[in-house]
Amino acid sequence: LNPFFVEAKRQNIALELLESERKYVINLSLILKIKATLQGPDVKRSTKERSFFPNSLRYLVQQHVDLLHALQERVLSWPRQGILGDIFLKLTNDENNFLDYYVAYLRDLPECISLIHVVILKEVEEEIKSDLYILFFHIVQRIPEYLIHLQNVLKFTEQEHPDYYLLLVCVQRLRVFISHYSLLFQCNEDLLIQKR
Repeated sequence: LNPFFVEAKRQNIALELLESERKYVINLSLILKIKATLQGPDVKRSTKERSFFPNSLRYLVQQHVDLLHALQERVLSWPRQGILGDIFLKLTNDENNFLDYYVAYLRDLPECISLIHVVILKEVEEEIKSDLYILFFHIVQRIPEYLIHLQNVLKFTEQEHPDYYLLLVCVQRLRVFISHYSLLFQCNEDLLIQKR
């Protein structure tokens, strides 16, 4: 393959990743907007204590806003040998709780969904509820999407490229994470598809 073609292809995939992160952050902020309207004074006080939304949501929003900025900075000034792996390496390492918060999200979600189903059912139009389930679904899908994006970048990264090893490690980490929690992913996907 022509090295210029390979580099151009890598850059395009990096741009696609950036664009998908931008959309994802918009979706996350939509959930927070819905959350704010649902926790208004109308919702019965008794249910206030039990949260309709996974607690990890706030943290995830913050992490993804930071990730979006890091990706923008990197991808929009893409040098000839652009590197993405280090960003995801930092995100997925054990000192960072990024993946733990996704696990917490996946664990809290079924209870939140049943609460939303029972309590908010009467107070909210069907449309908002279905939007909410679609947005929740995007979050469940996000880590597997990163795996696909990074595998695509890796496909167009020569072994001598400074990003190659970094990407390889990230892809491995995400694979292990997804297979380790595959039941949790599956259970939440099924639940959301069924509710929708």
